[in-house]
Amino acid sequence: MKTILLATDRKFWRQEQGSAKRISDLYEYLVKKKFDVFVFFIGRLTDAEIDLIKMTYEGEFKVFNKKSGFLSIDCHSSGIKNFLVRSRNLIRNKLKLLKRVLITRDLVKQQKRQRQLANTDFFSQFHQDYFRNVCQNLKPDAIIIEYIRLAYLVQGLDKFEARPLTLIDTHDVGHQRYQIFQANGESEIKITAEEEKEILSIFDVIIAIQNQDKETFQQMLPEHRVIQVGYPCEPKKHEFKDKLPINITYIAGPNASNKRAIAHFLKKVWLKLIAKFQHKIKLHIVGRICEELTDVEIPARVQLTGWVDEVESVYKEADIVINPVYFGTGLKIKNVEALCHAKPLVTTTVGAEGLEHGTNQAFLVSDRPEETYEQLSTLIENEELRKQYSEKAYTFACENFTEDEVYRELYQVLKSSG
Repeated sequence: MKTILLATDRKFWRQEQGSAKRISDLYEYLVKKKFDVFVFFIGRLTDAEIDLIKMTYEGEFKVFNKKSGFLSIDCHSSGIKNFLVRSRNLIRNKLKLLKRVLITRDLVKQQKRQRQLANTDFFSQFHQDYFRNVCQNLKPDAIIIEYIRLAYLVQGLDKFEARPLTLIDTHDVGHQRYQIFQANGESEIKITAEEEKEILSIFDVIIAIQNQDKETFQQMLPEHRVIQVGYPCEPKKHEFKDKLPINITYIAGPNASNKRAIAHFLKKVWLKLIAKFQHKIKLHIVGRICEELTDVEIPARVQLTGWVDEVESVYKEADIVINPVYFGTGLKIKNVEALCHAKPLVTTTVGAEGLEHGTNQAFLVSDRPEETYEQLSTLIENEELRKQYSEKAYTFACENFTEDEVYRELYQVLKSSG
């Protein structure tokens, strides 16, 4: 059995954003494929976090943490009573966490704006030494590092007698993300193309989240192996409902790009749609993006739901899904999920990055508010067209987002490691 060490500073078991859900799915896939998976986690592991891990996964969750040491967490069910106790404690801790988030959110934003973070700011000799010690004792066949900010962990491993295969899961092209966010007046981790190239060069395999990123990395490092690992999602169909109002849905996490996207949509598109369709439509905004909208004027026929534990029911009730994002990088996981739930999707060119082969075929793309208004109006008025795009979305999802398709290259790499 191959041993895999997955290093991250994300509490991916929370699955609060698409990027965390992607890491969680990767972990579960590796376990299912009979790899012996260990997690190296940088951060605080509280009792509440451990309870959440127990509720999220099955079997044994093995994690190294500098403060807690090595933990073997038994995730097997121990009866309905314990489940309910954990659920109650989890809800209580979530409420406490949400309260702290709301209180400190503005302060954190202000501090980020005042100080420009660089990739080197994440370096920790403390954690690097511990990571080397873990590797010396565990002797993993392969190491997967989540995000370029933790790349420092593998420095010096080439001195090991049996050096493990090293992979970096990039999530996006760092220097492009920095440039795009800076151009839009938002802070992001500062890194240049040359710095990123130098960091990536120490890895054996570079993991890109979508095809454009893969091409960029391959151009940066032509001699390196670059593979693509997107986001797996099980395609499914929901019962088509002929009902009013038409439910237009937006699901998003709490970041500047999402806030500006939906605020712009509300002002430039939604007001016109309401004037035309009135009570025949409603907009359902779901996710922690709602926490960011306290200073945004919310028009009529808009429902703010906030965080939900599972989005299955949200997609089940959605008639049309939107993602009007106009700056960002990587793969827009909310778009993948919408397509996998066979929902008509209206997004932008930025939202379609990595999915270009489905543009205006499996989903609709528009970059101007007037065009978005026209596309949504047509979908609202035409039930048959909504059904057609639902079928197209489902077909596209079956061809692109199944687990076997998404992980095919990674599985081949890991099976040949060691």
